[in-house]
Amino acid sequence: MPSISSLPAAEEHVALYIISIAKDSKSSSKIQSAIHAISWAHQLAGFKDPCVSTLVQLTKEGAIRDTSKPVVKKEPITPDHLKILVHRYRSDNLFNMRTLSMCLLGFAGFLRYSELANIKLCDISFEETHMTINIVRSKTDVYKEGHKLCIARTHCVTCPVHTLEQYLKMLDVDINSQEYLFRSLTYCKSTNTYRVRRCNRPLSYTRAREIVLDAFEKIGLEKSKFGLHSLRSGGASSAAAAGISDRLFKKHGRWRSEKAKDGYVRETIQEKLHVTKNLGI
Repeated sequence: MPSISSLPAAEEHVALYIISIAKDSKSSSKIQSAIHAISWAHQLAGFKDPCVSTLVQLTKEGAIRDTSKPVVKKEPITPDHLKILVHRYRSDNLFNMRTLSMCLLGFAGFLRYSELANIKLCDISFEETHMTINIVRSKTDVYKEGHKLCIARTHCVTCPVHTLEQYLKMLDVDINSQEYLFRSLTYCKSTNTYRVRRCNRPLSYTRAREIVLDAFEKIGLEKSKFGLHSLRSGGASSAAAAGISDRLFKKHGRWRSEKAKDGYVRETIQEKLHVTKNLGI
């Protein structure tokens, strides 16, 4: 019986391994992870990469098609949703203002939650016409160059800059400190108020999602259809509907490719019908 070498691996053995993963896990992500791991190990050891062979590539494509599941994307939040949220949540309650600030900032800045959670007080600067947020870490910023996100004062009830200023005033903290912007709160039963906790840790994804979805439910939305990414998707969809140029759109959202950018945009039925209405038939 011929021996099987793990390094360097024969392309037919890698192909059989991919088929095995597809049958056992039925997960396209695990197939991709295995391919990357095998490829990395061979390149590191100075061997020929078996994953670039036609046999392995065709096996991988077939296995991924067989195990892939349809992606069910969350619905985007709209400006009308945010207006309702503002009317319900704007108050002198620190808990409510934290929720409102997270929603408006996430929407206006096309922010992923990882970006939103890692904003520190010293990253924010206010100007007469806008505010600037220094995005230190981002999913697409592989060289950690940072990104300056500019958000305008809209002078509307949903203005993210004015709302954030109100929230910071209620926090009563040093705005030049290294403390995170969105942190856990403690409820003081005797005074019926909230105060920020001393531990300087950002709000967890799970807790933030729970808070935001609860707010969506209170304004009449079916929370199973929404998520934290609904804020980023909503801001992107609104910008696309307003005809913002692709260059500014892509830079504001920190996308590296057109495909990634377009995946966040949801067209309205009126926009979809615009195509056939202009076919001249």
